[in-house]
Amino acid sequence: MSADETTVDIVVVGAGGTGLMAAWTAARHGASVVLLEKGEIIGGTTGMSVGTLTATGTRLQRAAGIDDNADAHFEDMAKFAGPLVDRDNLQLRRLLVDNACETIEILESLGVVFMGPLPEPPHRHPRMHAIIPHSKGFIRQMEKACSRQGVSIRTRAVVQEIIVEAGRAVGVAMRGGETIRARQAVILASGDFSSADLEYKSRYMSGPLLDIGGINPLSTGDGQRMGEAAGGVVVNGDLAWGPEI
Repeated sequence: MSADETTVDIVVVGAGGTGLMAAWTAARHGASVVLLEKGEIIGGTTGMSVGTLTATGTRLQRAAGIDDNADAHFEDMAKFAGPLVDRDNLQLRRLLVDNACETIEILESLGVVFMGPLPEPPHRHPRMHAIIPHSKGFIRQMEKACSRQGVSIRTRAVVQEIIVEAGRAVGVAMRGGETIRARQAVILASGDFSSADLEYKSRYMSGPLLDIGGINPLSTGDGQRMGEAAGGVVVNGDLAWGPEI
């Protein structure tokens, strides 16, 4: 191994909400983890968000006397998609509704505080759980939780390429020449491409959608580019929801 090459079990690219949770989960199960964030601070677009999670069967729902379940949640989510419902990924929707309650329970155990549940039409029951005081409370508690599990969090760490060998992602190449090898997996959690250049966005979008600006200037689509170069495919790239793509 060269001086500019290190090896861990799991490499996570992107220290927003998804990256932090992935890193903590892997470390909690005994993996050595490095979490790489190209910005100066962690949090990503999650840290700029309102900070809400929608879930059923939670402690707060029960305290409010709400009898709710994941099957009803699954049905109601179709109402958000409208005419695009046939393009929804039903397997991912099922994973979301079946695991949202446990996710909130885990976050509460890590110190994240929620209020609610709040109404979120067309959901039939109040299901929106809001983080107090805001989404940065989630980021702060997840950073502490990752540190307790020994996750190495590196900011200003720019990943330029996912290294693929024999059809498998085995590490990442960093700006500056460093290589980080992954014994088990590379997790790409780098966010959307709402701040990407017009040329890249034009590959998937047209018309007014091209004028949508991202709230996170770091969401430049480099994760999508690296994913494609590694053999991945961008799905539903022509759709936008709120400020994110």
